[in-house]
Formats: sequence, C-alpha cells, structure tokens
Amino acid sequence: MRRRKDEEREAKELEQEEEARRQKAKEEEVANEEFEKWKGAFSVDMEGSEEQNSEKETQSLLSDFVDYIKKHKCVALEDLAAEFNLRVQDVISRVTSLEKIGRISGVMDDRGKFIYISPEEMRAVADYIKRVGRVSISHLANKSNEFIDFEPKVKEGYISSNHPISEGSEKVVPLSVDVY
Repeated sequence: MRRRKDEEREAKELEQEEEARRQKAKEEEVANEEFEKWKGAFSVDMEGSEEQNSEKETQSLLSDFVDYIKKHKCVALEDLAAEFNLRVQDVISRVTSLEKIGRISGVMDDRGKFIYISPEEMRAVADYIKRVGRVSISHLANKSNEFIDFEPKVKEGYISSNHPISEGSEKVVPLSVDVY
C-alpha cells in the first residue's frame, strides 16, 4: 500500500511538473507572439553615433569652451550647455574637470551658475585674507566685489555664435551677481 501511495504521489508530481512545463511553454509562446507583433511596428532607419572629431577640432572646442567661460565671467550652466550643444550634466562635469586640472578656477553656485575667477583675482583675495587675518565667509563675500571684476569684457569676435561683435569694438556687459 505504501508503495502504491508513493507511486501515486510520484505520478501526481510528474503530472504537475508536466503541467507546469506546458504552462511555461504556453506563456513563452504568447510572449514571443507579442514580441513579434510589436517588433513589426518598429523600424530602425539609422543608428545614432557620436560625431568623431579629430584631435585638433576637439582641442579647438575645448579652448572655445574655456574662452567662453573666461569672457563671460558669470555663466549660467544651461546657457553654456545650449551654446555648445551639450547636456547640463556634461557641462558640469567638464567645468569640474577643468577646475581639477587647473585650466580654470571659480565658484559654482546652487542656482546653476559658474563664476570664473582669474588667477589675479584669486591672488587679490588671498592677499586680503593674509593681510586681515581671520575672515568670516559673509565678510569675504561682501569684500569679493572689490577683488573680483564681474563685468565681462569682450574684444573682437563673438559673445556667442548668435551675437557678432564688429572688429575692433569693445563691449562691456553689466552684470549683477548676488554673493551670499
């Protein structure tokens, strides 16, 4: 009797396993049919790829990027991204890496702006701190307007690709910056 019960139990288990296999095969078949149905609805005309720039073009773009920041002094990261056809996150990583290698220096605020600080301006701030001694951040922020020139001066060329400046002219763009 025990053997018969074991055989019946094994037969039921085999039947359940077989039913599970059939169910799984049926689900896979339905999924494949659904995939084939949707696959026909989409077509790939062209594959995207990043533009392959020569080293010279890349270097030129990098120097244009740095020059743009230096000329404008205070740059909204969104504007910089739009100017160079980049994502804002890519601009942030480029600015950060340029700061790390010492190509530019400045401050990135929480409102999405980068303020370029030239080496001369950085030295003026350092000299002030050495001269005065201990300085609070709020006091230094108030005095920074004396050390840092927030008015970009652009000579010959372009402010941006959309705003030409005639040769030989100089344009001073007033800029107000809230320093906290």
